[in-house]
Amino acid sequence: MVNIEFLQIISMTSGTLLFSWGGLHYKWLRRFLLPIILGIVSLMGGINPLHTLYFTLALILALHLGYGEKVLTTIKFLVFCAIFGSTCFLGWSYWQIISVVITFILFRISNTKWGQNIVFHKFWEGCVGFLLGTCVASLIGR
Repeated sequence: MVNIEFLQIISMTSGTLLFSWGGLHYKWLRRFLLPIILGIVSLMGGINPLHTLYFTLALILALHLGYGEKVLTTIKFLVFCAIFGSTCFLGWSYWQIISVVITFILFRISNTKWGQNIVFHKFWEGCVGFLLGTCVASLIGR
């Protein structure tokens, strides 16, 4: 088996980078490449291949859900739950709950007049990608 810490680094950094780039006109990086990379990391980290396939497909679907300005707050929260909830196919970690909460709080702050310069959108995207990568990283090699 590959060094788990190396896989965790790949998971967290690819999450940060590809989720952010995916918000910069390269949607396919976020919606397809990131789930595939996280799926490969999961396989290399010893996760069951069928569970990894379910995770990868669920994440691809979740990353196609909208959370823009016209979407109701409740729906946004459910979208964030779907994104991080997709990692439940790999196992259970407190990071899945922590990530939804942090993502939602940062999203709300970034959409306020006083907070938009503190939690600017690329920062938010980077945090979400990092948290997604962290969810996967916390589940591999157990």
